[in-house]
Amino acid sequence: MSKKNGMNHAVGILFSGGSDSSLTAYKMSQEFDKVHLLTYKQFGQIDIENSKSSYNILNAKFPNKFSHTIIDVSDMFLKIYNRHYFKNLLKYGTLQLQFACFACQACFHINTIIYCKKNNIKDVRDGANTEYEEASPMQIEIVKKEIIKLYAYYGITHDSPVYHEHENERSDYQLYKLGLRPQPNVKDDLEMYKKYQGYCRFMPGGVIFLNYWKHGQHFPENVQLMIRQHWLEEVNFFKGLIENGLKKE
Repeated sequence: MSKKNGMNHAVGILFSGGSDSSLTAYKMSQEFDKVHLLTYKQFGQIDIENSKSSYNILNAKFPNKFSHTIIDVSDMFLKIYNRHYFKNLLKYGTLQLQFACFACQACFHINTIIYCKKNNIKDVRDGANTEYEEASPMQIEIVKKEIIKLYAYYGITHDSPVYHEHENERSDYQLYKLGLRPQPNVKDDLEMYKKYQGYCRFMPGGVIFLNYWKHGQHFPENVQLMIRQHWLEEVNFFKGLIENGLKKE
């Protein structure tokens, strides 16, 4: 890590604008001179520009500390999701539906690595946490370990500073105490929730099938192992996408 005035120089944050990524961004503003907030959108997402509201709140508290970039990953999302679609459908069954979230989040990590390599950023953080571990493929701990390996392959340190936060005090409550939210229960108020981040139209389908899988044996262990297996099947393809992205100006 390069340091300046006793602080780390720069960090990239996977930033939806929601409570978890906003708390992560705040925490990293205490450790880094510059915080790059990276928000990603694809055609399945609605009102992702609402993340600007969260950025504006952080920027008002710490002027010039943050930058905010919104990157469209629609083409890459389709490329990952449609790759081996029928093969995956036969192998993984209804879990294929959850691979929409898998492909989406893979795009986030791939493009974060590309951005950081191009901007000489050696550290990345995200708002992953165990509160949504079952529903969100990339927040599963055994998958996160593989994600960390991919970042390390490119010389980048990756971590999730709020991964266990909700077990003691939820992130929206912490943001309220910090003066970064007008009420403590943003996650329970749908209108307030949407004020700070976008919404994915694919998520309800994933939740429906998640409830279906819960009735199976050895949940969530089997589902988590299959998600990890799928990551291992695709990681070399992800590296190819990263290499292609690094070649582009």
